[in-house]
Amino acid sequence: MKTRFPSLLALAWLLAAALTTPFSATALTLPPGSLALTLSSNNLVFSFPTTTTNYYGLQMSPDLLPPWTNTLAGIQGYGLVKTVTLSNGIAAGQGFYRTVTQPKPTQLLLPQSTAFQILGYDCGGIQEQVYLIGFDPTNGYPTGNVELKTVCSCGKACSSPHTASATVTWDLAGNVISTSTPATGAPANPTFIATDGFNDILYNAGANAYLIVPVPAAPTGVTAAQSGDQFQVSWMPNGVNPVAITSSTLTATPVNSTASILTTTVTGPVTNGVIPTLQPATSYQITVVSTTVGGSSPASTPISVTTEAASVVPSAPTNVVASWSNPDPTGTNDTLVVTWSAAVPGDSPVDQYQITITGSDGAGTFTQTVGGTTLTTYFAVDFIPNWTVTVQAHNAAGWGPSSTPVRLGGL
Repeated sequence: MKTRFPSLLALAWLLAAALTTPFSATALTLPPGSLALTLSSNNLVFSFPTTTTNYYGLQMSPDLLPPWTNTLAGIQGYGLVKTVTLSNGIAAGQGFYRTVTQPKPTQLLLPQSTAFQILGYDCGGIQEQVYLIGFDPTNGYPTGNVELKTVCSCGKACSSPHTASATVTWDLAGNVISTSTPATGAPANPTFIATDGFNDILYNAGANAYLIVPVPAAPTGVTAAQSGDQFQVSWMPNGVNPVAITSSTLTATPVNSTASILTTTVTGPVTNGVIPTLQPATSYQITVVSTTVGGSSPASTPISVTTEAASVVPSAPTNVVASWSNPDPTGTNDTLVVTWSAAVPGDSPVDQYQITITGSDGAGTFTQTVGGTTLTTYFAVDFIPNWTVTVQAHNAAGWGPSSTPVRLGGL
């Protein structure tokens, strides 16, 4: 016998009533956002409309108070009514159920190269069955057992492929961080689901294993201090496990200025970074966005910082090298090539370099000016005399000192 419950956004299911009170099995029309339940044997069959291809989860609470417990996860919508079954759901007793949207799950696997190292064979391919055990009690990372099997037999009977097993720990971006053999711990549970204190979700779906990490909230506690022509920025992650953050994007947007918007992305779960090439005497609004495998947070609340007027000139460029290219003994227009390493910029970016060459025996002095990101230049001069080469860097505070002279003999 199947029993249909009324359609509710959060469905209260009372076990005693379900077993003793008859309900009409007539199909219901589900208004947007509704959740309907059918009792089928010992299983609970839930139906709800989906409007996009987002992913959904089913949660339960005994009393409508947090925390809600994840009972099903990774349910993909297709814009139609979705039906899912909670096996042996009657054992849960009374409770309230609701659906929530979730980020796209990340499948947890062993890279095939690692699987080959463990198994020792590939034989046309390696099949994996992954069963999560839970969150490691020491570091909080996902842990599970992986069963490996070759696709064919590598000369053995087809009924006897090569097999092996391993216990694997992943980080919260789905990267393998450790393996041990053979597999240990809990036996395979194809319906396993677990949630940690940051609402990271692990679940098994048949022989596959998945991780769901929430989208972070906007970072908090953003600070920025100028150091030379850079902002040293720090912040605090928010609404997510800090070690789940895969990158953070720092943006400095000039206010009432034609200066460029500056963006830096730092990788990993760090909480500080640098925004370079600041313009002097310019106000910037600074924001931070955190990203996990689940998605990117909103931008933090902007903070405003105004850079100081430029007062520190760049250092002298270093590693100046002069050489000849395509020398022509019969002519006078040979190519002198000069390269150098970037100067330390002072408290504003280097906007240009000046290169000066002076020839012996009255060959003359020549200069070139190039942009602040250019580190090579060329002169068309006769290679016969000796040449002395120097380089200077310029920023908003003025010209810095010249580099140590480099002398280049004629060929």
